[in-house]
Amino acid sequence: MKIAYFDAFSGISGDMVVASLIDAGLPMAYLKKELKKLDMGGYRLVTGNVKRSGIYATTFNVEIIGKQKNRDYAAIKSLIGKSALAPEVKEMAQGIFRRIGEAEAKVHNQPLGKVHFHEVGAVDSIVDIVGAAIGFHKLGIKQFECSPLPTGRGFVDTSHGMMPIPAPATMLLLKGIPIAPDATEIELTTPTGAAIASALAAKFGPMPAIKTEMVGYGAGTKIRQDRVPNLFRLIIGELSGAAKKLMVIETNIDDATPESVGYSALKILSAGALDVWVSPVTMKKGRQAFCLSVLCDPLKSADLRNLMLEETPTLGVRQYEVQRYELERKVTTVKTKFGPVRVKQALTPSGQKRIKPEYDDCRAIAEKTGEPFDAVYLAALSAALAG
Repeated sequence: MKIAYFDAFSGISGDMVVASLIDAGLPMAYLKKELKKLDMGGYRLVTGNVKRSGIYATTFNVEIIGKQKNRDYAAIKSLIGKSALAPEVKEMAQGIFRRIGEAEAKVHNQPLGKVHFHEVGAVDSIVDIVGAAIGFHKLGIKQFECSPLPTGRGFVDTSHGMMPIPAPATMLLLKGIPIAPDATEIELTTPTGAAIASALAAKFGPMPAIKTEMVGYGAGTKIRQDRVPNLFRLIIGELSGAAKKLMVIETNIDDATPESVGYSALKILSAGALDVWVSPVTMKKGRQAFCLSVLCDPLKSADLRNLMLEETPTLGVRQYEVQRYELERKVTTVKTKFGPVRVKQALTPSGQKRIKPEYDDCRAIAEKTGEPFDAVYLAALSAALAG
């Protein structure tokens, strides 16, 4: 499994993250091409190289052209959702913006839908967040971990007035996240950087055992006075047998038919859940009921939680974090006399190979040819074992 470790020894910001991705190997031409899928103009991208404490790093800046309007959360979500970006990129970017929106809503005591973004909603921050999502998707990163985050001290001038560092939204985004001590009188971790780290990282702490493949350095715009280089280091590599942070959302239902619960489960699965299951339970006073459980990526939890509340008669759901350990796996395609079939291949910790033909491929061939499902399945399994 490919993992990215955020080595934020001097903090994290959106532009530093994108710069580190470019430095690690993300083609600038590809990034520009993908960002054009957003219906948003009025900017141009500028990259460069700097040397900090003998380390060469990449800079990434969004130069604004003309006057730009502020955007609210709904407008940003719609802008990303209507684009032609890959679904995974949309999901990641919208999840990061939702984190910021919820923090800003709490700071300013407003509903999420009425939050107007100023610094974060500006074009440069939209480009930073969507650009980061594009880069992570392009480089095939499936899991994220992060170092403790230094925030710096002092004050920052915003559209709302002078605010302490870390900014109130940043402080909320870092709730539950270890903060590294650093008394530098500049803003080291921005709201955008805090949102990226908190939305994506499954764990905060020392770097895990990674077989390093790529390293990228992104440079911040400010120069520290304590001689520490204002850099963000992105380390990308392979991590075998890693635990991935997932969410489980559950609710008990005692006033619905089995058919309606089954329909809800199918709709939730189609909406992006990783797995959905229904279990019979006995509630208080001996009432027979169903427990509807959903396993999902943290970025999908809010949407799926709302869907459960819409599609079932429940009055509330519970949600908790779990860790899933996955075997190292790959998907290949084998040729059979019935047609091509995708096959999952996984390796156990002891090195034993497990092979499983894809059900959907086998079913499609069986329906098309009239052959028994088992015949197609066994043909694919035999072809995989022979290969």
